[in-house]
Amino acid sequence: MEMRGPSVALSENPLRASAKLDAGMVQMLSLMLDDASQPVTLELRDFGIWAVTDEGVRMFIGSMEKRPGAQEVPRPS
Repeated sequence: MEMRGPSVALSENPLRASAKLDAGMVQMLSLMLDDASQPVTLELRDFGIWAVTDEGVRMFIGSMEKRPGAQEVPRPS
């Protein structure tokens, strides 16, 4: 098996999403995890970051900022 440097691996696996979390957001996420018996899913949406349990319980974690140069996603009418 050929070993490759981290820059090759990163170029083959482009970044799909990212989010900056401040201390308040981390505290909200921590509260969600403390109450959940299962892992939570993070949803990164145009209007914010949400933590969602397998049971469908949703908690708003914080706002999202649009990345410069990000394309507009058409919304259904």
